[in-house]
Amino acid sequence: MKRLFIAALVVVAVGAIAGTALAANAIKSSVIYNSTTPNGPATNLPSYGPEAYAFKTIGDSITFGGTARSLTNVTVTLSSWACEQGSWNGGDCVTQSGATFSQPITLTIRDETGAEIATSTKTFDVPYRPSASPKCADGKWLSPKDGCKNGLANDVTFNFSNVPLPPTVVYEISYDTNNYGPNPQHVAGPSDSLNVALTDSPSVGISTDTNIWIDGTEGTTFGSYTPAVQFKAGNGS
Repeated sequence: MKRLFIAALVVVAVGAIAGTALAANAIKSSVIYNSTTPNGPATNLPSYGPEAYAFKTIGDSITFGGTARSLTNVTVTLSSWACEQGSWNGGDCVTQSGATFSQPITLTIRDETGAEIATSTKTFDVPYRPSASPKCADGKWLSPKDGCKNGLANDVTFNFSNVPLPPTVVYEISYDTNNYGPNPQHVAGPSDSLNVALTDSPSVGISTDTNIWIDGTEGTTFGSYTPAVQFKAGNGS
């Protein structure tokens, strides 16, 4: 009985050490690139979407900060202009509180030569924007905090299992709409009014090019914006 008791103590001790190691690894995960807004997404942000701007993919070339290079997750801020009923610009937008639509979205990460490092497709429950408010013009909804808005910002996150990263990558975000995206659906739907949110510049890391990347090459008509994304990484697997 005494030996069994000692063995049990050893198992508990090993489990405690393993748990501490896992916790330490979790703590090591840090932000290596960030162009999202502090404390979560704002009510809404400037944005571009495939249906509105006729493209397949949107992304950027970025250089990471810090030294961690074992990718754990990437967060992308979206801007949903979709209404459960009606349209965002028709003055007839109606959305029930908490209503969402399912949207598959793909994130692909490549090195500077174009070779794929990692890709993930995940289906997210994206919120519809709120109903049009009589207090706002042009069918906008009313945010008590930020006033009248067309779209609603929302974060989605892709998880990765410690994928090694080079210092600079090109990432691409894509999803299908009626007429655009990698595989157009030829059916109107809420994805037609879904955009990727944009910010002016990252707070961590560097947006390597002066323009957003559209369909795999640096764009020329999208100004100095960069998509609102955040990369997190650890120091090793």
